[in-house]
Amino acid sequence: MNGKIVVIGGGIAGVQAAASLADKWEVSLVLGEDYLPYYRMRIEEIISGSSPESLYMHPAVWYEEKGIKLYRSPASSIDRENHSVALEDGTKLQYDKLIIATGSSAVVFPLEGERSKAVFSLRTADDAIAIKNALSDSSTMAVIGGGLLGLELACSVAEHFHIPVSVIESSEYILPRQLDRASSMLLQGSLKKRGVEVHAAVSAVRADCHTLYLSDGTAVPADVLCFSVGVRPAVSLAASAFLEVGKGILVDDHLRSSDPDIYAIGDAAEMDGRLFGLALHAREMGSKAAAIINGDDSPYVPSDSSAILKVGGIDVVSLGQMTDDAAVVFDSDSSRFTVFCENGIVKGAVMINSKQLMASARKAIGSPFDAAMFKEKR
Repeated sequence: MNGKIVVIGGGIAGVQAAASLADKWEVSLVLGEDYLPYYRMRIEEIISGSSPESLYMHPAVWYEEKGIKLYRSPASSIDRENHSVALEDGTKLQYDKLIIATGSSAVVFPLEGERSKAVFSLRTADDAIAIKNALSDSSTMAVIGGGLLGLELACSVAEHFHIPVSVIESSEYILPRQLDRASSMLLQGSLKKRGVEVHAAVSAVRADCHTLYLSDGTAVPADVLCFSVGVRPAVSLAASAFLEVGKGILVDDHLRSSDPDIYAIGDAAEMDGRLFGLALHAREMGSKAAAIINGDDSPYVPSDSSAILKVGGIDVVSLGQMTDDAAVVFDSDSSRFTVFCENGIVKGAVMINSKQLMASARKAIGSPFDAAMFKEKR
């Protein structure tokens, strides 16, 4: 073995790094939760009846076979001088190299008014269990935030609890980073048929008892109220160890922090002013950090962002870049395929219920636009 590595964080980035290093290093993985590492993007499934265990990335025996030691107590401090990590239960772990993959925490902002029920956020398995319990005797729900997690939560609750759900989105339409306006409006109409009402271009200002009041004066029924307005990189542990932080933990293009023996990856990392919130990048960064520690001297180059989603049973795909030049290949009541170009060259595409064209769209990016190549595959 080359030495000891401690990985703080049991998300996709942390698990990928630990697995990639376990054959050459003695690896300790600090989970900070009572559960084995699970797919956080699927936690709304717990609300609809799944167990946290059904979301596990791997069974316990997988970690045992790889020799990865698991610690469920959260990390409380990092002693850079003595190369050790202290856990809340008093355990101390020595390291030669440390990887911080602490992820992010849900953003919640204060609302005026008083409520008789708690306000929730959805970030952990325990959050999902708490929301599920609250919904057991509730007849309405409001979700503040029309991003992916908020929409998946809203659709799951509407489908499994058979109650009306409202989604509050401050942007002009839902999923503005992934979709163009027309595609978003098609998705919004499909969600309404599934019991999810979207209120766009408004903000939540006050919540009293069972009602949420919006900036345009609308009163939305909300026995249960959940925030899903984004995340904030978890940097407090790194900051307390006097590592350089901005919005995230600052790293160079080799994922090294201001301490050459400490790396940061996943949602917690900030590279060249950029934050990373996709599973794609988390997995890449976990593998790349391991490769660099094992001697790879090449920099980390993030893959182009893409989103392959299923929102309320509706396939949503967003590839490449959205530009002002949009070519609608086809449009119907339930599906839409839009290609975005720049000077006649395909830069990206958005697909609503037209996922079968994804391979063609990927191939077309960087080439001159030709609608015929897509129509043949409809």
